[in-house]
Amino acid sequence: MDPLHPTSARSPGRRARALVATAAAVVLLVCAGPAGAWTPSANFVITGHGWGHGIGMSQWGAYGYAKDAGWTYRQILKHYYTGIDFQSRSNVDIRVRLRSGLKAVKVSCPNEFTASAGVTTLTIPAGQTATTTYAGSAYHVVAGDATQDFAIPPTFTPSKGALRTLTPTDLGDTGAYRGVFRVVLSGGRLMLVDQVPLESYLRGVVPHEVSPSWPAEALKAQACAARAYALNSRQPSSFWDVYCDVRDQAYVGIGIEDPRTDAAVLATAGVTPTYDGKVISAYYFSCSGGHTENIECGWPGAAPAPYLKGVDDPYDFYGSLHDWGPLRRTGVQLKSAIDGSGALRAIVPVKRGASPRIVKAAIIRSSGVTFMDGNMLRMKLGLNSTWERFTSMSITPAPGNHATIAPGGSVLLSGRIYPALAAGVTVRLRWYAGGAWHGHSVPTTRLVQQLGDGYSTTYSAYSDDQTPARTTKYYFLHGTVTSPTTTVTVK
Repeated sequence: MDPLHPTSARSPGRRARALVATAAAVVLLVCAGPAGAWTPSANFVITGHGWGHGIGMSQWGAYGYAKDAGWTYRQILKHYYTGIDFQSRSNVDIRVRLRSGLKAVKVSCPNEFTASAGVTTLTIPAGQTATTTYAGSAYHVVAGDATQDFAIPPTFTPSKGALRTLTPTDLGDTGAYRGVFRVVLSGGRLMLVDQVPLESYLRGVVPHEVSPSWPAEALKAQACAARAYALNSRQPSSFWDVYCDVRDQAYVGIGIEDPRTDAAVLATAGVTPTYDGKVISAYYFSCSGGHTENIECGWPGAAPAPYLKGVDDPYDFYGSLHDWGPLRRTGVQLKSAIDGSGALRAIVPVKRGASPRIVKAAIIRSSGVTFMDGNMLRMKLGLNSTWERFTSMSITPAPGNHATIAPGGSVLLSGRIYPALAAGVTVRLRWYAGGAWHGHSVPTTRLVQQLGDGYSTTYSAYSDDQTPARTTKYYFLHGTVTSPTTTVTVK
């Protein structure tokens, strides 16, 4: 049985045409049972563009500019960060929070290493594991038969080579890291911090953020953006500067380093995007869908920044999520994700940014209208970006109403489609009878709905009067969008 298989159509009845023409978004049912208790039920189709917040540099767009347009890394960065210059910055240390909330921290090194704090030093043989705990106002370091207590956070330093964490990082890594390790008490638990020179830190960031196989100029652009992001994230008053995961920049240490990204870091050593002499907040993300976003639109509450303006992104099509969808969801599924009472009818953007990502959306339910921030909506629904389009199509009575009529009685099937169709466009009503699906066209009427807060939207209403001789299944259809299937029982 294929409910979408086309069948011959018949003209809608005169009563159906009259009801649509009067713009009735009201349910009218001639049947047994309390019509006022019946509710609409909607299905949704969601499509969108891009992956990520959309602010700053599109990584796949940078790839395309390097590969197809032959742009240099400076041209790429100047495109995505409006009005910037470049300055050289020194190779300062970046403190990376590898893991927190720990009872114990375990580190090792293939060469001799030390744990030190102030004038106190513990020398640890090569290959030995040093375990740090905290109790009685002291850090306790145990390595084989050797133990040492420290009154202040100890620093672990290799005599040569690199330290290795045996305690998994927030990214689950237990590999080798450049720089030195510090173990500090934070919130009653231990935190492992890697203090590493900026340029060494970038060697463990760039190949995680983009593929080392990308064009060299795209890798250089990524290195410069990551450098600016790290420098702008330094927090002198804190024990650490950045997370090791995607809450900041993903950093996996030596294990992920690659000669190609190492070369990009070296070729751009110190080169940092600046605006008005200050290091920029060089945000970046995977792919834009064709246009980046103003920061104040992408993150409501954020102050506008002259270098974080939405720009065209014509080469972003290389990203696998440049376009995404269609995703099919029921109103019940979406309602459970975004909460609220009443049957979910539609999700309507009422304010868009420059891209145009959704800044604010109206959540239209049978019980009324509420509003939601675009980022919150994306998070609750688990979508790839806030550049989204929601198409919904409903039917009343809903499947859960278990509509029942007496033999010879009639039922008015009605619904709405958001956003509105063009004037004169019809939808299809399909029904299953005699072992096959049948259908005919139903006219629609465009109606304006006031949403509150000065916003309004337009939808298309449709209705059709049916007198089934036996229990029958019905649904409405337009293109690839369908309403839920409802059953009208005759008894």
